[in-house]
Amino acid sequence: MKRSIIIPILNPDSYVEQLLLKMQRVYESENPIFLDSSSKNRSLLDLMPRDTMIHKIERKDFNHGATRNLGARLAAEQSAEILVFMTQDALPANERWLEELTAPIVSGESVATFARQLPRPGASLLEQFSRYFNYPESSRLRSQSDIERLGVKAFFFSNVCSAVRADVFWEVGGFPEDVIMNEDMTLAAKLLRAGHTIKYVAESEVIHSHDYTLKQQFRRNFDVGAFFADAGTLLAGAHVGSEGLRFVREQMRYVLQHGRAELLGLVVLEAATKFTAFQLGKRHALLPLRVKKKLSMHSYHWDQHRETL
Repeated sequence: MKRSIIIPILNPDSYVEQLLLKMQRVYESENPIFLDSSSKNRSLLDLMPRDTMIHKIERKDFNHGATRNLGARLAAEQSAEILVFMTQDALPANERWLEELTAPIVSGESVATFARQLPRPGASLLEQFSRYFNYPESSRLRSQSDIERLGVKAFFFSNVCSAVRADVFWEVGGFPEDVIMNEDMTLAAKLLRAGHTIKYVAESEVIHSHDYTLKQQFRRNFDVGAFFADAGTLLAGAHVGSEGLRFVREQMRYVLQHGRAELLGLVVLEAATKFTAFQLGKRHALLPLRVKKKLSMHSYHWDQHRETL
């Protein structure tokens, strides 16, 4: 099955240079499509093979869902049967990542897959735990019947490195274009509700992690709360609270197992920051636009959709 790799980029840095080196062997057959949000730093783009598709969009027009849908439409022009979505800071951990990622789709086991994310070298202990908690070492297949048992985890899906069968992607309407983030989770929900299966493929590994500051954690979780506030019935059954408590409990255990009891205070502080921001985001309708933009990690969203907010 023909594949196209779709990667939104902005001011590509050293991670993109490493990504280009890692992906040299797939350029000849996988038709990569880069969606450039009017980067000011384009030096690394000049390192790409001459026939690489680099589609430029205005920065103000970037939208997590809409930009990736654009990439999917460009991939359709290449007759792609599998759409592979990546971010510019995700580095394949080995040469088998793409074959492992798409194998369940080729075999018919699932219509969508996503890869395991490993922490970067030097990532903080708390961020290491976050990667291992969300991306375990065993693969898992999910269907609609798992929603009641798994809650929000049933919809967990990541565009950092994912793949979707192209025809099914369009059957469910592609990514939503009106959400502030978690367009990948929304797609997963649409696929499950339509009776399809999704597979987490632990054998496909990419290196990707972020050591967010408390301020960044707050802004990100404000957006998560806003997303859930606007999700409607599509995410019915996505119980968030119990999963959050389990995360904190397991994180404390992980810290103690590694002899870093001094980090317990930071664990509690991060949890309180995330909870407060999430609850505030869920009530974003009560806040003035200028306040929402200040609290948000994706402030452009509020301008793009201000007429509906």
